[in-house]
Amino acid sequence: MTENLRHSGINRKRVEEGMYQGEQRFRSKLGNSPLPARTGEDLELVEILDIQAIQPLMDDLYKLTHIPIGLNDLKGNVLVGVGWQDICTKFHRVHPEACRHCLESDIKLSSGVSPGQLKMYRCKNNMWDIATPIMVGGRHVGYVFAGQFFFEDEPLDYELFRVQARKYGFNEGEYIAALEKVPRLSREAVDTGMGFVMTFASMLSQLSYSNIKLVQTLEERDVLVHSLQKTRENFDRAQAVGNIGSWRIDLRNNELTWSDETYRIFGIPKGTPLTYETFLSEVHPDDREYVDREWKAGLKGDMFDIEHRIIADDKIKWVREKAYLEFDRGGVLIGGFGITQDITERKRTEEALRLSNISNRSLIEASLDPLVTIGSDGKITYVNNSTEIVTGYSRDELIGTDFSDYFSEPEKAKEGYRCMFQKGLLRDYPLEIRHKDGHITPVLYNASVYKDESGKVIGVFAAARDITVLKKVEKALKKAHGNLEKLVEKRTWQLEKAYNSLKESERSLSEAQRMAHIGNWDWDLVTGKIHLSDEVYRIFGRAPQDSGAVYEEFLNYVHPDDRDSVDNIFKRSLIGKRRGIDHRIILDNGEERTVHTELEVIFDQNNTLVRTRGIIQDITERKKAEEALEKIQDTYIKEIHHRIKNNLQVISSLLSLEAEKFSDAKMLESFRESQNRVASMALIHEELYKGNELDTLDFAVYLQKLTADLFDLYNPGNRGVSLKLDLETIPLDMDIAIPLGIIVNELVSNSLKHAFPAGKTGEIHISLCKKESFAANYDIPGLCPSCMENNDLHYILAVEDNGKGISEKIEFPNPDSLGFQLVNLLVEQIDGYMELKRNNGTKFFIWFKNLET
Repeated sequence: MTENLRHSGINRKRVEEGMYQGEQRFRSKLGNSPLPARTGEDLELVEILDIQAIQPLMDDLYKLTHIPIGLNDLKGNVLVGVGWQDICTKFHRVHPEACRHCLESDIKLSSGVSPGQLKMYRCKNNMWDIATPIMVGGRHVGYVFAGQFFFEDEPLDYELFRVQARKYGFNEGEYIAALEKVPRLSREAVDTGMGFVMTFASMLSQLSYSNIKLVQTLEERDVLVHSLQKTRENFDRAQAVGNIGSWRIDLRNNELTWSDETYRIFGIPKGTPLTYETFLSEVHPDDREYVDREWKAGLKGDMFDIEHRIIADDKIKWVREKAYLEFDRGGVLIGGFGITQDITERKRTEEALRLSNISNRSLIEASLDPLVTIGSDGKITYVNNSTEIVTGYSRDELIGTDFSDYFSEPEKAKEGYRCMFQKGLLRDYPLEIRHKDGHITPVLYNASVYKDESGKVIGVFAAARDITVLKKVEKALKKAHGNLEKLVEKRTWQLEKAYNSLKESERSLSEAQRMAHIGNWDWDLVTGKIHLSDEVYRIFGRAPQDSGAVYEEFLNYVHPDDRDSVDNIFKRSLIGKRRGIDHRIILDNGEERTVHTELEVIFDQNNTLVRTRGIIQDITERKKAEEALEKIQDTYIKEIHHRIKNNLQVISSLLSLEAEKFSDAKMLESFRESQNRVASMALIHEELYKGNELDTLDFAVYLQKLTADLFDLYNPGNRGVSLKLDLETIPLDMDIAIPLGIIVNELVSNSLKHAFPAGKTGEIHISLCKKESFAANYDIPGLCPSCMENNDLHYILAVEDNGKGISEKIEFPNPDSLGFQLVNLLVEQIDGYMELKRNNGTKFFIWFKNLET
């Protein structure tokens, strides 16, 4: 192979470098694959070759031999190619049938070639091709192809190719021109090129197989390294969980190696150089000599398994050290391996347990009751000082003897012992302890078993309560019992008498409540009990034996429209103030009733709410009477408004009749103005009579009618003066509405009479709104700022015209005109404020409040 490469004229070094670069890229490609681990058996040629490395080699070969060459996989795909002729790329591989001939030549005609051999054949499109297989690990993966040429010593059959051109529909001239470009090679050049092709195919096969084997070896190494790393991580994690570190010491070099957990236990930064002296310096000063002595003894063959203190991070810790020594083949000690376990928490637990045992023993000794522990054989194992006192025997005399020997009834004591072993405990078992001197102490015995770690019963713990005083008390109680029965009998008679009197009072109260339709209730918030009188049940249409009355059930009876109000009243009453409310209820039969409910709350000495009580009165009939009376009053008031309106209209008519007696224009005008004022007041009473409200008036509706009447009177035939109304719906009290109506009458009449001379057009603008709306919608400079800020003035009435304006000679607020004087008086009457603007006509702004507000 090397000889073929040398004689081919190809740069061998460049070939080898290209193959090496391809190997590196192949490793990267295989290593970065997201698929599972793969072997050479399932890799295709496109995955093995590095196109970037091979392409320059193919280019060099073509420059030398002018033989087109390519690398194809077993499916006929061209992976690398150089020198491909136009007759193939622009004609044969473009037409479907000719292209099929190309693929058949690549796959079928090239098959059956042995590794290391060449096959030269004419393709089905009548040009020469040469193929040699590419083998990887004994597996055929592709071909090295050379072809698309003619031998220079063979004649070219042009007619054959013209027939092909006509057959496939090619442009014959262009097709023959492409044919002329096909290389014509000497047989020697072909032989030389084929030598390189075989060498090149062999090199591809060998290097590709080596690459695959190398990558597989690297993958196996990575798996082992990963497994080792995982094992190390698990080992470190296990040490951290168990607070156990490991160490190794090399005595020949005095080098000490610690695991991560050992560094953590000692509080030393990982990586700090370590020796035996370093370790010893971390040992607690009081334990240092002991540890060093035990270590040296261990080096001589003694077991090294000790517990001692260290100082880590300025804190004292307890550790356990255990070592295993290592020797060389000659029996010389060379080092050791050991563990360091953090046992600080265990030591704390042991110390707490020791102190607890001391505390428990002190409590046992301090007890005034005799306390003993008894073994499973019935022998005493421990007694306290009280047991010595009650028996008269010392502790040493009692321990080891049968516990039943110290009772007046030994068999009864043993029976209780056996019963306690069956049930696990004994409660208030009566016995008598016999003192050494013979006197008896009555006791109640309480006992329970105690067990070892496996659950086996190993003994009994028993306590005796001296009931001598209790016995004396029982005797005294029996003596007093006789006298108590006599007192109880006498007191019972007194209570029965008082009870009968109380029942009579309850009957009288119930009758009084029935007559007044008033019931009472009492709710104990501590116990949750509720007491309802009989009248409460009658009011709600329920039987007294019905139980379960609760607040939620009461709310269900309340009319849905009243329920929130009643609930709010009840909740506000919980702050301690008595409250009442009239509301409706709906009985189970659908009947609607009206009741008055009052309640009060009661607090204890700690100001905690403990009780609430109240009354419920059926006021349905009273409400009906009040509603009937209210309807009569409404009718009466409407009639008054109607009569006032009629009387005012009579006055207006009289003024009209009286005016007919005068011919003086000023006198007639005065009568007409008076008539208009009376008409404005009559209109108010007419609106009140027609409306639903008795003492409030929708002033916007009123102004619409008033101004319409005034325009009909002063502006007949619509002579060019228009009316603009911007009115909010504002209900006004009658005492405000009447003065405002006269004011509007005066101002609008004045505008209609004087603001617009004969023939002049214009507009009268009247607006009525809340102060906030006026400020948002009207930008009029110079208005009274104090009025805008005065919280007592809520509304603004504006009467404006764009006529000739009021003469500057008329002074405000003291005009000579009777009409303006009347306006000023009426503004004062309603506690309002009036402001006059003379720009672009005349503008009157009246600030006022409503009496209801």
